[in-house]
Amino acid sequence: MNGAIKRKVNLLGESGVGKTSLLLQFVKNVFGEEYLKTVGTNVYTKKVPVTGSEVKLVMYDIMGESDFQSVQNMAFEKSTGAIAVADITREETLYKLIDDWLPKYRRSAVDNAPIILAVNKVDLEDQDITRGEVVDNVLSYFDAVFFTSAKTGENVEDLFNELAFRTMYRRTSPVRHAEDIVTIYSTIDTSKKLISGLLTYASALGSMPYSTMDELIHESGIDKFSLAEEITEDKALDFGERLMRWYEDNDDVKSASTVRRLVEKYREDS
Repeated sequence: MNGAIKRKVNLLGESGVGKTSLLLQFVKNVFGEEYLKTVGTNVYTKKVPVTGSEVKLVMYDIMGESDFQSVQNMAFEKSTGAIAVADITREETLYKLIDDWLPKYRRSAVDNAPIILAVNKVDLEDQDITRGEVVDNVLSYFDAVFFTSAKTGENVEDLFNELAFRTMYRRTSPVRHAEDIVTIYSTIDTSKKLISGLLTYASALGSMPYSTMDELIHESGIDKFSLAEEITEDKALDFGERLMRWYEDNDDVKSASTVRRLVEKYREDS
């Protein structure tokens, strides 16, 4: 078997639909009953055999809050395919994909990147989305549809195998330079914009492990379950300082400098 073909892909959808649970079921064959909250971007990888070759899926699991657009934009950039996840118990999560997530994704992904719909949590009884509704109303927006359960594993393997197959022959382009993160906003005049910029860099461009970023957020007194709410200046600056120190301690001068520039821009603009 030849070397694996690398493909960057995304999971799209609102908070709580089960994006992270689907990934963990696929990558590690595990499921936890507790709600798994993603902050910034978490990246998983797995090789999938496809027609005599291998596709290495590099899967970007991103936060569902729409307030953090720059985090999502960086994760979507040059993506070659996506799984759009809806919660079968919440009909609104299906139409949010069509109205919000798909247009945002299309603007940054490669042309004609395949998008597969996963209607998740089919193991639950209180279902708000029917197969007939999907066929009649939304099927034309997606390249394929799977009804899945991250808990039981139903159709999870088939879902990701289908994505790997559809992305196999797509070409990728390099993402933007890390320094460009500072220019995402014309101004960084609120603590929320600062946090968004810091999360974008640390989760999508920097070398920081996800678990470390999660720990630094907690140490800064920021509740990751309430990121869409107002964040105080003190907490945002504290998170920035912790990021800088971590990069400096790990001899990553370039990343420390980028974080410092973000903080300085906030101080100038606010």
